[in-house]
Amino acid sequence: MKYMFRAALLFLFMFCASPAFSQQSGKISGKVTDSQTGAPVEADIKLLASSDNSLVKGTKSSTDGSFLLENLSSGSYKLEASLMEYSTLILENISLASGQSLSFDTLKLKKQDLSTEEILVEDKKKDMELSSDKKTFNVDKSILTKGGTALDVLKKLPMIDIDINDNVSLRGSQNVKILVDNKPSKFVSLKQVPGDAIEKVEIITNPPAKYEAEGVTGIINIIMKKTDKMGFTGNVSSGLEYTEKPTGWGGVELNFKKKKFTWLSSIYGGNWDNDFSFEARTKYFEPVSGLYNYSTGNNHGYWIWGQASLDYEVSSGMNIGFDGSSGNGKWNNLDNPRTDILNASGIMDSYFTQNNNRNGLWMSINSSIYFNRKIDDKGREWTGDVTLTRILNDNRFSSLKTDYDNAGNQTSIFPLDQKDTTILSSYVINVQTDYTHPLGVSKLEAGYKSTIRLADNRIDSDTLNFNTYTYVENESVNNRFKLNEFINAVYGVFSSSIGNFSYKLGLRIEHTKTKGELVNAGQTVDRNYFDFFPSVSMSQKIGTANQLSLSYSRRITRPNIWRMNPFVNKVNPKYYFGGNPYIKPEYTDSYELSFMLITPVVTITPMLFYRHSKDLISNYSYLIDSNITFATFRNSSASNAYGLDLFVSSRALEWVNLTGNLSLYNTKFDEDNALDVAQEEGFSWKANIRSSFSLGAVNVELYYTYTGEKLNFQGKNIPTSNFDIGISRSFLKDALSVSLKVSDVFRKSTFGQDISAAGYTTVMRHLANQRRLSIDLSYKFGNTDEKYQKKRKVKQNSNEKSDQQDDNGR
Repeated sequence: MKYMFRAALLFLFMFCASPAFSQQSGKISGKVTDSQTGAPVEADIKLLASSDNSLVKGTKSSTDGSFLLENLSSGSYKLEASLMEYSTLILENISLASGQSLSFDTLKLKKQDLSTEEILVEDKKKDMELSSDKKTFNVDKSILTKGGTALDVLKKLPMIDIDINDNVSLRGSQNVKILVDNKPSKFVSLKQVPGDAIEKVEIITNPPAKYEAEGVTGIINIIMKKTDKMGFTGNVSSGLEYTEKPTGWGGVELNFKKKKFTWLSSIYGGNWDNDFSFEARTKYFEPVSGLYNYSTGNNHGYWIWGQASLDYEVSSGMNIGFDGSSGNGKWNNLDNPRTDILNASGIMDSYFTQNNNRNGLWMSINSSIYFNRKIDDKGREWTGDVTLTRILNDNRFSSLKTDYDNAGNQTSIFPLDQKDTTILSSYVINVQTDYTHPLGVSKLEAGYKSTIRLADNRIDSDTLNFNTYTYVENESVNNRFKLNEFINAVYGVFSSSIGNFSYKLGLRIEHTKTKGELVNAGQTVDRNYFDFFPSVSMSQKIGTANQLSLSYSRRITRPNIWRMNPFVNKVNPKYYFGGNPYIKPEYTDSYELSFMLITPVVTITPMLFYRHSKDLISNYSYLIDSNITFATFRNSSASNAYGLDLFVSSRALEWVNLTGNLSLYNTKFDEDNALDVAQEEGFSWKANIRSSFSLGAVNVELYYTYTGEKLNFQGKNIPTSNFDIGISRSFLKDALSVSLKVSDVFRKSTFGQDISAAGYTTVMRHLANQRRLSIDLSYKFGNTDEKYQKKRKVKQNSNEKSDQQDDNGR
């Protein structure tokens, strides 16, 4: 009860914090003129919300070019001034405080050069859009992600890293929450999500209490493409890719919107085929000995992904809908490792070989029903949805191991022939409802979410008995682990402003109940706990466009079934892996300070952050039987991370869009005597730069990134870099698009890790050709209900928009 009392006091403070919920309203005025003659222009004026580009108000400037927008709530806006035959003028990051009046005396529109009888409106959004609470990266027009998956899209974004096992890291930590369309990801792997179906990616490094508290470093929200065009539209796309072998992909999108009905559907599929090699050197201290492991292999497979949604407008402001998606695929990994066993002098005493065949099937099915109700025109809104996700992952592993002496003579009469089957099956049910209630210049948001996760992981292992030529069950390895999680959460967020100062206060309360069951051993691990997750953000407008922001949030990382699953996976006779069913959640306090400097030429946003984590969930390796490495997960004492993210975006030249990011991180792991781990501290950095421009009718995109050496709990990752180039051109009145790209031009993309653990050191390197040559085609078709007066060609620069943007849907 004392916690509920504290929560009630906090919400009481939230309500009292607003100065009587003032009903003051703001104004924006200005004058539009011709940039050459100075004559007044009767332009169309639109005021858009910065958060989602939704139309707030619109008007038309008078004969003297003046305009006035009244009765505006405080907030962040975009102002557009446009007229046929003129370039559209866009003013971004306009911050309007309560009761404030802003005036833009001279908005100059530049006339376009009209040369043909055909209209072509080219709308290219900025690659990167920054605000105080999130960073948005528009990827739908990127040449370099054509034909790829969601992982390929994320690889090109600042602050994000993807390792050799497709694990996603944000600011150096894998404890990140991934959402798809603001909902928890329903895919087994992001390889299932085609990059061509993604519109943009939002990175929220310090989420407010509205978002679930999972994810220490923040949230990556993948927004899928949608359309608001009336009528029937579609798109067919396909591509070929060559690394060392040719592969391909293809997809179809079909959309229909008529009056109150909206139907969206798409299906994509493709395959991959990659050769790889791997080597590792391990040195044991006591007794002194070593291992050298080298392997070559091939990984290939296919994937299919499809989705469909139906939305119906029941009445004005009331929509209900259904959406569903399914992804499945098959993969096969063949490798033939050899492991040399070395003596104290580094000379080989013996060795063994393996013929390994790993293959598997994955499947995910997701369905949801939802409703959205806009209660009134003042902004009151109520939404709700129920989502069911089914995931199945079936992995098969067979291995044939043979032992030899240093002269190459077989020492085992019969090789070891083993087969393992691992099946992960899970159901996830989410029930969520949210309510928004404006209170003058303030706003209250509240909601409830229930999450049920039911996971079942089973391993069956058999070894061939050469005397009977039958497979015998390995009772010491066979196991079954169940993990059931029940999470209920309520939240409240109150936001308001006082002059140029705005703030947001939030609190999320989550109750978690988990039950882990070791079925074969008859053991259970139960946890039942409440958690409180406050969030605070403040921003101060400085001048007309610059802004200083400060935020805090408390986050959690709950151990998933892969980290808790105690199955012992014998990768080879010298390396075992298993989970830890007794691992505890990790908690993090996160602070962030940012400043947005906007000039006519460049936008610069430095962001300082600090994270303190306790009960850190860490990869931990130790020795068993003196020379067998066992890798698992443990809770270490604590870690502290701090750093700087610097974002730069420039349009100094109208024809080129340039964005860049520099990230500097420092991580310190506290000493942990229980785990025999000394204090470690290390610095890492990452930089990337992207440039997109046009050379006549050809669009060009360049991308370069460098990631420096990065510290982890028991070692470090080696540096890596990558340079990509892509070109594209449109034909048939922009209906057909052809693009060509080369990834990792200089073959500098590498993966490696140096491990220093109690009793041994290991140096690992993954050697694979990452250079890829791709050609992709996309064709848009369909008919819409919009009617155009004429067909004339108007070319606009890459950051321009027009009145007909919604009609053209670009």
